[in-house]
Amino acid sequence: MEKHTGKSSSFIGRHRWRATLDSPRSTFSPKLYHKSTLQLPPDHDIPPDHDHNSYSIPDDVDYDQLLLQIDRFIDELSTAEDKTTLPDIPHHLDTFCKIIKSKTRKSTRSGSAPRNGEMITDQGTFLYESVKRLWKLKTILAPNTPLLDKITKLLHRAMLFMEEELRSLIIIEPRPPPEPKLKVMSLRYSSFNTDRSCSLSEPPTKDDDFPGFSEEKTMRINKIVTTMISVGYKNECSNIYSMGRGNALYDQLKKLDFEKLNAEDVQKLNWDWLEADVSRWIRIIKHCSCVLIPAERLLGEKIFSEHLYVFRGLFSNLIRSVVTSLLDYAAAVAIRKRSAERLFKFLDMHEALNGLREATNDSSDETKDEQSCNDLNAEISSVIDRIGEGVVNMFGDLENSIRNDVAKTPVPGGAVHPLTRYVLNYVTCACEYGDTLEPIFQQNAKLNQATSPEEMEKSPMAAQIMSVMSVLDDNLAVKSTLYKDPSLRYIFLMNNGRYILQKVKGSSEVKKVMGDDWCRRRSSEVRHYHKSYQRETWTRVLQCISQEGIQVKGKVDKKVLKERLKNLNAMLDEIGKTQSTWVVSEEQLLSELRASISGVVIPAYRSFVGRYKHHLEGGVKSIDKYIKYQPEDIETLIESLFEGNLTSMSRRRFYS
Repeated sequence: MEKHTGKSSSFIGRHRWRATLDSPRSTFSPKLYHKSTLQLPPDHDIPPDHDHNSYSIPDDVDYDQLLLQIDRFIDELSTAEDKTTLPDIPHHLDTFCKIIKSKTRKSTRSGSAPRNGEMITDQGTFLYESVKRLWKLKTILAPNTPLLDKITKLLHRAMLFMEEELRSLIIIEPRPPPEPKLKVMSLRYSSFNTDRSCSLSEPPTKDDDFPGFSEEKTMRINKIVTTMISVGYKNECSNIYSMGRGNALYDQLKKLDFEKLNAEDVQKLNWDWLEADVSRWIRIIKHCSCVLIPAERLLGEKIFSEHLYVFRGLFSNLIRSVVTSLLDYAAAVAIRKRSAERLFKFLDMHEALNGLREATNDSSDETKDEQSCNDLNAEISSVIDRIGEGVVNMFGDLENSIRNDVAKTPVPGGAVHPLTRYVLNYVTCACEYGDTLEPIFQQNAKLNQATSPEEMEKSPMAAQIMSVMSVLDDNLAVKSTLYKDPSLRYIFLMNNGRYILQKVKGSSEVKKVMGDDWCRRRSSEVRHYHKSYQRETWTRVLQCISQEGIQVKGKVDKKVLKERLKNLNAMLDEIGKTQSTWVVSEEQLLSELRASISGVVIPAYRSFVGRYKHHLEGGVKSIDKYIKYQPEDIETLIESLFEGNLTSMSRRRFYS
């Protein structure tokens, strides 16, 4: 890109706008107003403004009749065998030339553009038609003749007028930009100790003001453009159009703080600061894809309806001027050091760029320049591929982070580990991007090899998600060994397993990825942990209240009975004291666990006490000494289990 001589911290402020048909690649910059590319005829050929007699025109001129007379003269010239010998020049040709000079006088003498609306008359249409006659006269007149010189100068004069008229219509003075309404999405979280919720960019809204042309104004521009191109002034017309629309696009992007995006700053900024800029970039890309590009294409198709081949190149260069700068910024973000936390911003960027590629490669667009579009789409696709590679590598970073999350202290009460919550929230949000992730993993399958037969049967994305879940399971198994009490170890595994299962079932996207077979296996694992807990804790209680060993030779051994009841009381005291501080996070699981314990323990206890309490000597006082818990008391004790202490309860609220 061609740079300004002065320095600028703005990403696009350093580049100058160039809009020529020969340039294969345009760049984008702030507003630059071109002066006229046409030269005025010599002053001796243009009468002074105050000499109104030189432009005196009869009031009763019939413009249609005058054009017919000029057409007859042109036909007479075109059929003449000797082009060097002119027929008698009719007086109406002089009137014709005076009218054209009169209509173009203000523009050529003042050097200022005509006011908008100056050509909204039938006389304005007459000027368009007159220019076409001048062009025909110029092409058929013999060279080096006074009339050719006069016609040529008059055509230049008319073209200068139309050029200024076109510039006044195309160039829109910018209004002060409104306060930015950008939604800054901060999804920061530290390590694996915070829940993450999905948050997507706000979709852009259509600006009813853009491109800011009424139907009437568009038709006037169309007449000027059609006339200028038809008489050989394609380059002058194209330069004015490109400059005006380039400035208009710049003004639109300026409202979205486009100037604040600096590719050179990407590597310097902390991600927390850069994240807001990336959100701004995403919004700009979506605005370009959904609003600016379609509106610009529609406007150009109307203005260049008779010369769509001219618009193809202009449109491609206009869009390239915007897109190239935005792609440079995205490429700079893509090569930054990656981490798993940035996945969702990268996915938003990937989706935005896909939308941009579709917008610039509209298959229904008959005006597009195939080669230019292919080159532009290749550039967009290159950046999309880089971001896709970053996404795949971020999943690798996620797995490494899970493996490296080594804790020396267990979570109090066997509650759901923060790592579990983090990974499941991460996976849930990732699966919501399934339509984006699936093609990314398919394209980068070599970077993400499946490690198990089950993963190999899945799609690349599903295999990656299952790999993450498998790494999490391995990590939780290691963390469970931090609990010395086997019962608490199973509570921990049951809590985390149930949480994982519920999160998967609660998301249709994740459940679709994991599959019904995985859900059934996970349910079996949770039931296994449940049974293992009951076996570790309550089997000893049930052994105390079993009838085996109580009777010796058909008689109740009171000593054994008392010892049994004494041990039972101690066990229940310890269970109540210890397991009331444990945590079961999920309400349904808590209810199921308590119900299963009560269903086994209370009937057995009630039967045991009812059968042997009358064998205790010493009356009621002795019975109360050995039978500390009534069946109702055990039920109350069971209902108090897994409530958690103050510390664990606060953690449950924080991580739920």
